[in-house]
Amino acid sequence: MDAEQQHYNAYFKAKDRFDADKIAFGFEPDIVQRFVQSGLMLASYHELGAENENIILNELFLRQVYFRLLDAIQSPHKSHHFRRVCLDAVHSPLYALQRHYVQVPDGDRKFIQLQMLLQHLQAPLD
Repeated sequence: MDAEQQHYNAYFKAKDRFDADKIAFGFEPDIVQRFVQSGLMLASYHELGAENENIILNELFLRQVYFRLLDAIQSPHKSHHFRRVCLDAVHSPLYALQRHYVQVPDGDRKFIQLQMLLQHLQAPLD
């Protein structure tokens, strides 16, 4: 299996674990961290200047990770602990998106919109 297949395989396995309905208590940080890291790794595989450069795929994977975290934070079906871990991890893809949007036209507007979504998040964390 080549490196590209390994990155994709790791991302989709981590995504499936992240999306699972039942997560054993205590494994939340590991599941969230693996999902975020595999998404960031896959996105970096396609970033500007990389051998497999594709800025559309770069943005796609960064946005997928970011929005899945936002959805999990707001989900009343996820445990309080899982939502809290997602809230702690959401800044990693946001910063990666900030670096991405510096390189694209109208990127500052797109980044501000993403930042506003996080600021206006209505999370059931009580």
